[in-house]
Amino acid sequence: MEDAGRIHRLKEQQVNDYYDMVQQIASEYRNKYSMVDRADIEQELWLWFAEHPNNIARWKLEQDEKSCDKLIAKSLRNAALDYCVKEKAVAEGYNAMDNFWYSKDFVKMLIPGVLTDNWEKLETAMTNMGRSTKAPSESGDWMAYGADIRHAFSKLDEIEQNLVFLFYAQDVDSTQLHEDTNSERPTAKATAMAANRALNKIVRNLGGFPPFKDDDNEEEPNDMQELP
Repeated sequence: MEDAGRIHRLKEQQVNDYYDMVQQIASEYRNKYSMVDRADIEQELWLWFAEHPNNIARWKLEQDEKSCDKLIAKSLRNAALDYCVKEKAVAEGYNAMDNFWYSKDFVKMLIPGVLTDNWEKLETAMTNMGRSTKAPSESGDWMAYGADIRHAFSKLDEIEQNLVFLFYAQDVDSTQLHEDTNSERPTAKATAMAANRALNKIVRNLGGFPPFKDDDNEEEPNDMQELP
């Protein structure tokens, strides 16, 4: 009842401005999480507006309209993801804390060994991480991690695979990457950014990025991680 009251007090203009965005994102996550009611997702998104007046005010002051809307959409998708993964856990009878997310740093660390089939590199990566490290929902089976990453890599197109292999597995610098890929991109930096986007796609193929901590702070920006 308290949440419903806070949502009811949202400014009418705010509801009008973001109604279409809320509807679209609610439908998007309902399609991804069929066990979660769409109306509940929508309510969670409107609740985000009620809980984050400082962020919204700061973004509107500091950003142009397009950039502000992008930040709000990113935060709404984060709120939807956070809500849906918890509801899925309840529906399927497990603890949401047991969800395992492939972090970008973790994937990047294992790629050299996995994609070159060089187990010495994989051993080095394992040592750097600490051999006792285990995912909450996994047995710490590094070969399974490698198989998952290889499968996610296989879903990239040929150009993306080449960028990831050279930049992250072979560790060539951005200038060499630009030359080796005969890139139509104007600069070495742009080519490196394309490799980074391909790496992000691998993470999404592995289940995506986890929800980020979303605070409403008058001075500090959100801890906003990269989302699809």
